[in-house]
Amino acid sequence: MIEEKDAAPRGEARAAEARQTGSFEYDVKADRWHWDDDVFTIHGYRPGEVEPTTELFLRHKHDGDRERVEELFWRAVTTGEPLTMSYRLIVRDEVRRVVFVGSGERGPGGEVERLTGYYLDLTPEFDAANAAAAAAAVEASAAARDTIEQAKGVLMLGYGLDPDAAFAMLRWWSRNRNVKLRELAEGLIDVAQSGTVSHPGLRNLLDGLLHDLTAPTPLAPTPAAPTDRPIANPD
Repeated sequence: MIEEKDAAPRGEARAAEARQTGSFEYDVKADRWHWDDDVFTIHGYRPGEVEPTTELFLRHKHDGDRERVEELFWRAVTTGEPLTMSYRLIVRDEVRRVVFVGSGERGPGGEVERLTGYYLDLTPEFDAANAAAAAAAVEASAAARDTIEQAKGVLMLGYGLDPDAAFAMLRWWSRNRNVKLRELAEGLIDVAQSGTVSHPGLRNLLDGLLHDLTAPTPLAPTPAAPTDRPIANPD
């Protein structure tokens, strides 16, 4: 565990549960980060309270995840390949469960210049109360269980998540879109079975599904959704 003397009080950190997504940008050459307000909050800080640094980014990781996160992060910075990590983030004495999604952008010389992406704070979906409610929903029928297990597999393939994180992400989508878990799972499966999706293409389409739920930032305003997007809202 790390001690966060400058972190916002727990009550303020809890506000992150009301807004579980946040965008970031990392300037590789300058070793400089930009966090939007929501990423500060997810880390337990008031917006602008601290300067985001690579050291701070790594220091907030659980001891059991830090080595893996550091290895994957530097690999993405070097190669520019898409990066998805599910890990435990430490805020004071609280453990948050987050998913970090990023992709590299190359400059004219071919070197990775920026890493951009977003955080998903899935802590509420991992909570015991929510897990119990989700389990009750899944137990509704064998057909629902099979559908949700298949959808978990889609997320595991597209994002490289473990089963628990995949289920938490599915729950997050369901809650934020106000769509039943099974209906959302069926939508994901339809996309995966369309015959036009393969990894990493699947990852790109899943990112499209997140499009409407991630807020625009000053660095990368979210454009209007194209009318021919491969994934339609399951609402």
